[in-house]
Amino acid sequence: MRKVGFMQYKDHTKEILPKTYKVNEKKSQRKMFCIMINQFLCDEAKFSLKNTDLFKNNLLNIFENKIESFFQIYKLRPEKSQKIVHIYHHDSILFNQYFKHSKNPKMRYLAKDMDYKSNFNILLGYSHPASDLIQLIFNGKEIEMMLDLNKIFTQTIYRRIKQEINKTVTLDTPYIHIDQHGIRTRLYPRWKHVDPKNLHKRNKDISEGFTQLNNEEIDQCYLVYPKTENFKRHILVKGESSNQIKMIPYSFTFCNKEKKQCQK
Repeated sequence: MRKVGFMQYKDHTKEILPKTYKVNEKKSQRKMFCIMINQFLCDEAKFSLKNTDLFKNNLLNIFENKIESFFQIYKLRPEKSQKIVHIYHHDSILFNQYFKHSKNPKMRYLAKDMDYKSNFNILLGYSHPASDLIQLIFNGKEIEMMLDLNKIFTQTIYRRIKQEINKTVTLDTPYIHIDQHGIRTRLYPRWKHVDPKNLHKRNKDISEGFTQLNNEEIDQCYLVYPKTENFKRHILVKGESSNQIKMIPYSFTFCNKEKKQCQK
């Protein structure tokens, strides 16, 4: 299982970022990662992809900056008290335990009067947007994030499929099903390298695809992989009968695009 994210070693943060066709710079790889993570977040917790300066920072700092934005840490001593709108009792326990573990001085300051709970466990039912972010990078004991790349790749493809009239798209992990005009198409995304000259390395995937096509209620089967320098076009693989499956390259080159600035 391929994992991506970050780990902490003393004062150093080690990033393990996804790499794919023409997404070579660290900034672009971080942006690609955040695009994938956005598929799991509520709207308020999503990262702004327009802020290209954001991706100059490592993943831990990117997450911390977003989490900080919910707590107005820059206003630790407001001039007047603010009206309480909502009390997040359940979430506040998570916040304080996370702040206690953080090396960020501002976060540690917010939790300086709170007790550390050695038996703390992540629970279900958090409702604050910051909780979505914290749960991705904090397991209750340490701050790190190592996610299944196949899972977030699949979720990204599912979310980015264009919605059309009379087309139904469902996520049935690890598959994506598209029902349109009486035809059911199965997409099976996997983060694996494909070399058209050495397709035998993907024989297991291909064999599984034909087995599903022959034995399950699907009409088409597409194996989806990240695009590479050698794998830029669909590959049609024919079976022993008239059945055939497609191997499809998925591109993330849109991660390299930056917002154009108007020139005077």
